Parts: sequence; structure tokens; C-alpha cells
Amino acid sequence: MPNDKIYFSPDLSARERACFETGIKLGALYHILSGIPINSDEKTISSIERGFEAAISCQPFVKSVRIVLDRDKIIGTKFTEFDYDEITGKIIRAEVVLKYENIEVSAKIDWIEEMQYPLMFIEKIQET
Repeated sequence: MPNDKIYFSPDLSARERACFETGIKLGALYHILSGIPINSDEKTISSIERGFEAAISCQPFVKSVRIVLDRDKIIGTKFTEFDYDEITGKIIRAEVVLKYENIEVSAKIDWIEEMQYPLMFIEKIQET
């Protein structure tokens, strides 16, 4: 396996690197999903969730990914043939678990109503 550590500061701890990697995964997940056309069809929603879980799972150090699109916030009514909804931060709910060396990080993306913001945050860090 190639030594990617040569590209990072030697002062960087495994914990810091795990958090950095987690941020990369959350940012990729959010920005890839944002703007995708969607409708309220369950088959469409589920296929988007599973497909992007599989894609993010391909990235280094990812143990698990769970994406849930908030069906209550997806507009299903088409008033014209050109009408559709799109995925936004209000719709994305995701959890990523990443393991770098002996550090496991659980992080989420969730819409925080009182902030009116799709917050990305670390929920838990543990040594394994």
C-alpha cells in the first residue's frame, strides 16, 4: 500500500487525520447529492440513497454510510411536465462511520431546524 502519510504534517495525530478524512466524506456526500432532481416515488428515492451509500463507501477508511432522504420534505406534485423537486440540505440525513488506524469517527449531516442549516458534525470519536 502506498504511504500517503508523507503528504501530511508529521505533527498530525491519527485522531486529527480521522477527523479530516471524515470531513472530506461528509463534504463530498453533501455536495454530490445537492441539486439532483428527485420526485416522491419511493423506488427513485431508495435507489438514490443506496447508490450514493455505495459510492461513498468506496472512499478510503469508510466503514459504513447511511443516507436517508426526508420524504416529508420532497414535493411530489407535478403541476407541469417540467416540474420536479431537487435534493437540498433540508432533505439530506446521513451518517458516516470512518476508521483511520485505531480511531473510529461517527459523523452526521442533519437539518437543524432552529439553525435553518444542514449541519455536518462529529457525533462520536473513539479509540478501538
